[in-house]
Amino acid sequence: NAAKATVQGLELDGRWALTNSLTVSGGLSYLDFEFDSYKNGQCYFGQTESVVDAANDTCDFSGQRQAATPEWTANLSADYEVEINEHLNFRAVVDAIYSDEYLTSPTLDPRTVQDSYVKFNARVAVASSDDKWEVALIGKNLTDEQILTYSSEVPLSSTLTGGAGTAYYGFYERPRSLAVQGTVRF
Repeated sequence: NAAKATVQGLELDGRWALTNSLTVSGGLSYLDFEFDSYKNGQCYFGQTESVVDAANDTCDFSGQRQAATPEWTANLSADYEVEINEHLNFRAVVDAIYSDEYLTSPTLDPRTVQDSYVKFNARVAVASSDDKWEVALIGKNLTDEQILTYSSEVPLSSTLTGGAGTAYYGFYERPRSLAVQGTVRF
């Protein structure tokens, strides 16, 4: 619904085989997002600035950043694989994912900011040298970060409170999780 927006950025990524067993990869991105003209955005509860039409609950988002667009993101990964003996291989992958803060609500409500975070994941596996089977331990979000991906106001919540407040709902990424994975190829 925005009349005009400018989106520009820079992304760098690379992969480096440090040894025959160890590969390091990573990426870094910068995103500059700005609504140049957006005069009919939905106002958030209690918004008093940038109101264009209070009766239709529209606000001017011109000059604002879109929701779910962190300015900086980055990732770093190490992948290690080595032969244990002539029948077994050991594999491990560890990665770190960084995100700058961002808004999670399409109304650009400043109460819905997801703070910047670093999340770690890991996978450790033993596999047959012919790749016919593998057993792995997988850990995701090992630092147990609370990562809000989307949020919004609950419909009619301000009406039910007589205009005194509002309620929000949101969706979070999974908390820390551990899993055992078995693979058989035939």
